[in-house]
Amino acid sequence: MNEMKLTLNLRDGLFTLNEGTLDALGRPRQVQLLINTKKQMLVLRACGTEDAQAVVLPAEHVISTDISGRVLLKNIRQQMGWLDENTRECYGSYFPMHQAISFDLSKVRIADRN
Repeated sequence: MNEMKLTLNLRDGLFTLNEGTLDALGRPRQVQLLINTKKQMLVLRACGTEDAQAVVLPAEHVISTDISGRVLLKNIRQQMGWLDENTRECYGSYFPMHQAISFDLSKVRIADRN
């Protein structure tokens, strides 16, 4: 299985899910982004259309996909005390029982700039 990586593009307000993340979740049609700022965790959970704030993902097989989340990313940036808008990335841990991936926001790193 590929590594499960989440990219947080603060400047453009986008979360990018890589292929490993999509595969681990079973390539769901919808996901939820759940945040716990006290624990500095973001959880990505496969869900159905009946779940609150479900985000629809592409139906076709893609290598990565973006989720718009400008307000959520602004909130994360403030809560984490990040003073810049550099793109950050972090790796997740999969919890099959919950069909979820947990990302520790205290362990993000600034993405390489080309």
